[in-house]
Amino acid sequence: MPYVTITATEGYSEEQKKRLLQGSSDAVVASIGAPLSSVRVLLHTIPAGHYLNAGEFNTPGLMFVVDFIEGRSDAQKDALIAALSKVGAEAVNMPESEVRVRLVDFPKSNMGMAGGVSARAMGR
Repeated sequence: MPYVTITATEGYSEEQKKRLLQGSSDAVVASIGAPLSSVRVLLHTIPAGHYLNAGEFNTPGLMFVVDFIEGRSDAQKDALIAALSKVGAEAVNMPESEVRVRLVDFPKSNMGMAGGVSARAMGR
């Protein structure tokens, strides 16, 4: 944990996708201090016509959703949002103002760990 899900409109090169994935992982480690071994990053590509941005179809879209266990400070969250916004903008040549980041805190009792034990029970 944390898990980063990137949703992007189609059309990005394999190199851009690789930069999104690696940059996201690096951003999580650097901004909130998560151990690299716990970071998971998924990339979902959506086809043309499946994204509506401010009432307009066929605009490029990029959104990061980060799920993690509660307890990060506001400063860490701010740093993560800034880092992912920058990574996204640089990786796909999109204005940073168009990149979206959403953070989701899960209560420790709602996150399962290896062996079916909650994070709370593991002392996290």
